[in-house]
Amino acid sequence: MFEYALRRIISFIPTIFITLTLIFFITRMVPGSPISSLVGHQAVSAEQIDAITRDLGLDRPILVQYLEWLPHVLIGDFGNSLFYKQPIIEVVAERFPVTLYLTVFSMIVTISIGMPLGIYAAIRRGGAVDYASNAFSSIGMAMPSFWLGFLLIIVFAVSLGWLPASGYRSPDFGIWNWLSRLILPVIAQSLAQIGLVVRMTRASMIEVMGQEYITMARAKGLSETRVVLKHALKNAMTQITTVIGLTFALGLGGSVIIENVFALPGLGQLITIAAIRRDYSMLEGGIFYLTLVALVVNLIVDLAYAYFNPRIRY
Repeated sequence: MFEYALRRIISFIPTIFITLTLIFFITRMVPGSPISSLVGHQAVSAEQIDAITRDLGLDRPILVQYLEWLPHVLIGDFGNSLFYKQPIIEVVAERFPVTLYLTVFSMIVTISIGMPLGIYAAIRRGGAVDYASNAFSSIGMAMPSFWLGFLLIIVFAVSLGWLPASGYRSPDFGIWNWLSRLILPVIAQSLAQIGLVVRMTRASMIEVMGQEYITMARAKGLSETRVVLKHALKNAMTQITTVIGLTFALGLGGSVIIENVFALPGLGQLITIAAIRRDYSMLEGGIFYLTLVALVVNLIVDLAYAYFNPRIRY
């Protein structure tokens, strides 16, 4: 197990390097320039624009910029934001907890509902619950999260007045003030994820339940609960873990949309603002830290494979 984990961690290093390289070049390919955002509607001469461009180092070839940029970011230094006038790591540290709360709570809701529903649908295949879960998962996966977010705001915030429509409060303002502003975003983000987990859990369980060792376990007189939870579910967890890791990564990406719909001051909203302003350092730092979390989760999923299926280690 240790050797397997070590191999996966070592393979993590070139992935980080490739990720940083792609982030840099794709960011520079975004149309527009930070100079326009800095200048705004002010009357500025061409000489002044050239001077600002030189100060930012944007007049040099892109490969030269990359070679100067890479050694700094490899140690976590993305520089300072053009607009926030703070180091990138400080701005990200302020915003990231909001995104993390949104993503983690969405995954808790997704797993708590999706896995049991998928398992039950597989056991009662062809029954009413099975058909209902298929319909629910299809609707959830087809429904755009931003549209669902607006719908939830209209119903629960505007019409019923049960929950705040937007904004965020930290836990320092009280648990309910904090959680009440996360309920609607979590529901909007988790619905599609629940549909995906339900479908994968159901398919994996149906495949495993048809194996010979499940028939043998039943023939030994084991209870159905023990057969399902100990024998079937553990063997199906390899595929289920894959989709859980995928939904977590999708949730991080989806936070960009959800945070803008509900005005949550998270990393997704920060990346959107940085993209509009062409704040390269902020955009690169924000995307990288989101990607880094997704890669770490992917690494954890790889290690979980070895736990659920020891043959993978070899």
